[in-house]
Amino acid sequence: MGLVFLKQEYNICFTTVQRPANGSVPHLPSSKKTGVLPELLKNLVERRRLVKSWLKNASGLKVQQLDIQQQALKLTANSMYGCLGFSNSRFYAKPLAELITLQGREILQSTVDLVQSNLNLEVIYGDTDSIMIYTGLDDIGKAKVIAGKVIQEVNKKYRCLEIDLDGLYKRMLLLKKKKYAAVKVQSKDGTLHEDIERKGLDMVRRDWSLLSKKLGDFCLDQILSGGNI
Repeated sequence: MGLVFLKQEYNICFTTVQRPANGSVPHLPSSKKTGVLPELLKNLVERRRLVKSWLKNASGLKVQQLDIQQQALKLTANSMYGCLGFSNSRFYAKPLAELITLQGREILQSTVDLVQSNLNLEVIYGDTDSIMIYTGLDDIGKAKVIAGKVIQEVNKKYRCLEIDLDGLYKRMLLLKKKKYAAVKVQSKDGTLHEDIERKGLDMVRRDWSLLSKKLGDFCLDQILSGGNI
């Protein structure tokens, strides 16, 4: 799920939302006519899907080029939400940003409730537009089947909003909100590979010394190795 799709799902735009004079959070628009922002986002999302479809059959240097292109489209689409909440942006509209955030929180919580109550699965992390589920399985095929059931149940509730499987993780170190490291399992050239993925950790900062980064990587390797430290 993404905040990008929230604008499309609820048609949130300058042209559709009536913003209260007192600056409070506005109501969702009732207009059926698609706003300017949702229309622009739809175009970006469709272009990214097209590039990702090309990526499946690409090889060599083309893989890197297409991956950079789809990431650029994703960043451009996501930045349109950030501009609404940034006071120095020419598109600054705090009420719209608050409305999107409010709807995002409600949908995230309802998704967690659905997964835990209806599907009897354990959600170990949820933030902004994603959830992580503990399956307790070592079989990747079975884990993907469960992911498919979750995707089907969640996506059928919405018109534009959708979730997808972003990755399968063998082991994970959850430190705090938006800060974690995990062993990601993915297929490359027909074989399974394990890579450590880092999110929000200080060691990825450019202003950290090379020695501190190497030490941090060593510690992560030991923690996520699965063996005795």
